[in-house]
Amino acid sequence: MPLYLQLLHLALRTELEAVTPIILMLLAIGLVTAIFQSAFQIEDMAFGLLPKIFAMIAIGMFGGFGALGLFEHFAMLLISHAPGLVRRTWS
Repeated sequence: MPLYLQLLHLALRTELEAVTPIILMLLAIGLVTAIFQSAFQIEDMAFGLLPKIFAMIAIGMFGGFGALGLFEHFAMLLISHAPGLVRRTWS
């Protein structure tokens, strides 16, 4: 496999590992609010949006450190292998 595809695969895998918990949490919150809205026949659009906004604020304040650690590990991996990456051919 060419080097640029290996680097792309590593970058996309790191990004997916960092974003998946956030997306799953927002999907769960959206499902719960949708069920709650349909059960009580609430038609207010802000009711479905506000829990997601509060969840994103909470994730940003408290849960972003895990994603930051993943990106830090990815950057350290690339920096530590930089001399070998410079001398290696791209194909």
